[in-house]
Amino acid sequence: MSLPISRLAALSAASVAALVLLRAASFVPVHDVRSDSAWVRLSWSARPERIEHCRRLSDAELAERPAHMRLRLECEGRFARYGLQLMVDGAVVLVDTVQGGGLRNDRPMHVLRETPLTPGTRAVRVVLVRLDTLSTPDAESEGVATPESDAVLGDRGAREREERQRRSEEGIPPQLSLDTTVTLGAGRVLLVTYDGEKRALATRTGGS
Repeated sequence: MSLPISRLAALSAASVAALVLLRAASFVPVHDVRSDSAWVRLSWSARPERIEHCRRLSDAELAERPAHMRLRLECEGRFARYGLQLMVDGAVVLVDTVQGGGLRNDRPMHVLRETPLTPGTRAVRVVLVRLDTLSTPDAESEGVATPESDAVLGDRGAREREERQRRSEEGIPPQLSLDTTVTLGAGRVLLVTYDGEKRALATRTGGS
């Protein structure tokens, strides 16, 4: 059954009107509310520190173990969690706990946090502090340093020390802090990141 001509005309007119409105809407500027504020963005990846309780094995204990399993220091531990705090003009605006990825938290921790600010000159302080400690310090922290030469382990002892030193340097320090005063206009961003070479927090500014 065909539609009356008047009905077809009405439908055509409605379709044309809808297309005109859609076309007009495409030219209406969209306001980005993010552009009204300044922003602090915390963004970095870093490997968490491994917190260990180590015991120095005697020569007799080492002799009982297969050669490929001999390590002068026997250690147990876990990867640390860190408390993250952001303060602006003396007021705390962000508190969080961050840790490494993976089931054992042994992968790099990825931080990405954003906080809006009123544009202007702002005093910004960022603190990252290790939360985890062990009740009993390891042998080295107690002053019982591993000798430079090891009669039982030989070169393997030196490699063990080098490997422990390398792991220690790869981990993020127990405490980091950054204090800066910055003037930010609307839509501008203060980026706080981690400099792995300097092992310190660093800043950059730019657009959102």
